[in-house]
Amino acid sequence: MYRKLCFGLFAVALLQGCATYVEHKLSSRVEPLGIPANMPEVIADLGGEQRQFCMPYLDGCTQYLYAPPITDVNKRNFEFTAVGENTTQEYKLSLNRQQIPEARRGTMVMLHGYGGSKETMFFLAEYYRFLGFHVVIPDLKGHGGSSHEQPGFAVDDVAMITTLINSLPARERPHPLFITGFSMGALAAVHVARQRNDISGLVLLAPMRQFEDAVYEVSKITHEQTSKIVSEKSIREGVQKTLMKRDIDPATLDLHQVLPPVKVPTLILASNVDNVAPFEYFKTLESRYVNVKEIPERHHFLMAIIDPKMHEHLYPWLQRRR
Repeated sequence: MYRKLCFGLFAVALLQGCATYVEHKLSSRVEPLGIPANMPEVIADLGGEQRQFCMPYLDGCTQYLYAPPITDVNKRNFEFTAVGENTTQEYKLSLNRQQIPEARRGTMVMLHGYGGSKETMFFLAEYYRFLGFHVVIPDLKGHGGSSHEQPGFAVDDVAMITTLINSLPARERPHPLFITGFSMGALAAVHVARQRNDISGLVLLAPMRQFEDAVYEVSKITHEQTSKIVSEKSIREGVQKTLMKRDIDPATLDLHQVLPPVKVPTLILASNVDNVAPFEYFKTLESRYVNVKEIPERHHFLMAIIDPKMHEHLYPWLQRRR
């Protein structure tokens, strides 16, 4: 009996420790995804500028990328190769000025997902630039070039994003103003739109589902071995503790709760094989303002990569917003 009791207490302590570990990881500066060392040079060669934006009243600084539209070329090829453990997938799209007959005018603010950075969105930014957009891509709190040590979990990023937008000269952020958000960045995009009255459209790529579910599904992808040791219950408890300590209501991280009140044209692109952001989960959000389209057989972390299928949905939708 005594041995059983000790084992039971040990198991409880272990589970609590696992939940604390999850909370610690979520509350710490995010470990960056692998980005090529020469990426800053590549971005500079393509006409992008890395800048610093400081907000004294928000107690920190962040870096962001700015790039103007591409208007001096008649053709652009977009190529990306994703190398996995067992497969290699190539994404290719070629566009010319006959297909894109007139350059748009406007600004696209782009928000990366949890674990990403401004650089991870630049491939898609090149597509937007060819369409005629100015692009602005900040590092969110706790990521990349942000001075904050804790992530903002979308809701705490809003003040920084909207202040950055307001700080840009009019020539660098002409209207109409759009926001593209990937994964957690999609939730941040919606919260920014809730606080501004000048957003003309939202593009949500694989938007994060309910936070507990999303963290659990991502952990199975990015920490496969650890997820076999740390139980689902511990992961969910760690998420709950994190949000409680940050005083963040879980409902503010649920797209089904925060998007319907936003009367802004919205395009959601999601994959049928993405457990972090499954297409079927968002299909019920279809409405007068919201279009939900499927990108088949696409891994979650590749949902910000442009290809013919994504262009087929994205370009006509943007054209209707002119």
